Amino acid sequence: MVSERETWGAKAEFILSSMGYSIGLGNVWRFPYLCYANGGGAFLIPYVIMIAVGAIPVLLLEAGIGQFTSQGCVSCWNIAPLFKGIGVTMVLLSALFCLYYNLLLSYILYFLFSSFKNPLPWVGCNHSWNTDDCYDHSSSTNDSVVNTTISDSDGFSVGDLITETMTTINYEMVSENDTFYNNSSMVTMVMEQKKVRASEEFWNHHVLEISDGLHDLGKIRWQLLLCFLAAWIIVYLCIIKGVKSSGKVVYFTATFPYVVLFVLLIRGVTLPGAADGILFFIRPVWKKLFSVKVWKAAANQVFFSFTAGWGGVLTLASYNKFRNNCYRDVLFVSISCGLTSIFSGFVIFSVIGFMAWDSQVPIEDVVASGPGLAFIAYPEAVAKLPVPQVWAFLFFFMLLMVGLDSQFVTMEVIITATIDELETFRPGIRKYKRYIILITCFILMICGLPLVTQGGIYVMTLLDWYSAGFTPMILAFIECVVISYAYGTKRFMQDIHSMIGYTPVSYWRYCWMVITPAILAVIYIFSFVDYSPAIVGDYVFPPWAEAIGWLLTLTSIVILILYGVVLLYMSEGTFIERLKQSVKPAKTWGPALNEDRIQAGYTKLSKDEEEGVKPVEWNGRSGEKGSYAMLATKDATEKSHV
Repeated sequence: MVSERETWGAKAEFILSSMGYSIGLGNVWRFPYLCYANGGGAFLIPYVIMIAVGAIPVLLLEAGIGQFTSQGCVSCWNIAPLFKGIGVTMVLLSALFCLYYNLLLSYILYFLFSSFKNPLPWVGCNHSWNTDDCYDHSSSTNDSVVNTTISDSDGFSVGDLITETMTTINYEMVSENDTFYNNSSMVTMVMEQKKVRASEEFWNHHVLEISDGLHDLGKIRWQLLLCFLAAWIIVYLCIIKGVKSSGKVVYFTATFPYVVLFVLLIRGVTLPGAADGILFFIRPVWKKLFSVKVWKAAANQVFFSFTAGWGGVLTLASYNKFRNNCYRDVLFVSISCGLTSIFSGFVIFSVIGFMAWDSQVPIEDVVASGPGLAFIAYPEAVAKLPVPQVWAFLFFFMLLMVGLDSQFVTMEVIITATIDELETFRPGIRKYKRYIILITCFILMICGLPLVTQGGIYVMTLLDWYSAGFTPMILAFIECVVISYAYGTKRFMQDIHSMIGYTPVSYWRYCWMVITPAILAVIYIFSFVDYSPAIVGDYVFPPWAEAIGWLLTLTSIVILILYGVVLLYMSEGTFIERLKQSVKPAKTWGPALNEDRIQAGYTKLSKDEEEGVKPVEWNGRSGEKGSYAMLATKDATEKSHV
């Protein structure tokens, strides 16, 4: 029952959970690279602007709806039942996210366990998985370039000679000073061997045993399967009692990463080359501010890392007490998320600067993004530090804590929405929550088995590139439109006022009505103009794989349309009457408890309505549709302040 819905044990639990959700792996391994690649310190300008006009307005909107209704991301859309498909899409998006995010957790666990080995397994080229191309700086010197001279008699002309990258070369065939002459001319050809880092071979050939492409998933990697299972067990145990358990866990998981990041920063800045790495990270390239790609990159990063449009903050806020100041909380969480990204950049680039100094190569040659940074570049860097096992363990344990926070909340989105909807038909279902969580975790684990195959990295990339890359911005756009033009921003501001005791500045209304939707539309347009297919290393996804990816993206639109069509079909009256009723709030819209409804200016609910019971009634006459949809939409505006 709604009256028995659990709430946070303390205010800090909501803030820490929101921070843990918004501050994910993308802040640690994606933002530093984007900042470097898009103008360094100059990138912070579009980044901050996108936070102010994109992320914060959407997060405030979601937190306001969630706290005001005490409902999850599906039931809360009784504010305009025609658009309830928004919540259904959020649940589907969260389920897909949980699948591949738990795969990342399994990778992190694998490296965490490997950190106890001495020597570290990603060091050296003498392992069974290494190839002839393996390169370990600790055991070789600057031999990346072999200069050799070739005569015209070998079939080459001076014009034919080029600098060529070789995939393999035998160093014993030719030494650095070998020369060949003929009577007419002598020319020099520089042949560079394509060398592969030992850490990269460990990642590709041992951890992943990566296949040739998405068409070849190969066999299940049993080591990853065990880590995948362990990750799901950890997640289940931490959320088994809902926010009552996860709210306590975040005291550690949301704060410990800051301790580790601070320790890594202190160690990093004391390393030779660290200053060069940090300067490389923050040095502004002002001319890049005139590039549309830079602004698009800032917007994509903001919506991805701040999780705007995902429904997570909405779900977390639904467990707040009615009079909690969600406005202040959203501002605090958003600022914390942005500052954490910048702080992570200093940590990462201090070590990358050392790595470049130690390898005697330019910094840009060791910069990586995403899994390449977490599982290739950084492990190689910590291997060069004294007692590398300690630093490797700290780094991967920090990543595990960061990842678990995001996974907790994403799972809570699914569970909360499911229970809220089931409670409509089965009051009291909430007491079986731990079993629903167990079943959900088990189903997602089974569905995720293709991810732990040799081709699992391709499946993960497909899900991340399309569903997580495009869908949240579609949902955020529709959320703004519904609040602005179906419900009304003035009305929504009054709802927020009833909770926090004052009305936020009008700036947020203008964002919901014009600024944020316009920015999202522009981003989407340029995403299509500048579209590139998903890639993994040198593998470019084929057209049929792209088609699958776009189907995942279009699913959100299909669900929205399908839900709306079914709702209109099930309603009564003319089409115009059905449409008008379906965009009005349901009778039960508003605060869950009558004492809060009275304060907010809403009419009291009956006992059944307050307990979350929405009776399903059918007309019963032959050939006539049921009236459930009408019950959800009629008599929508019995609120005293319109």
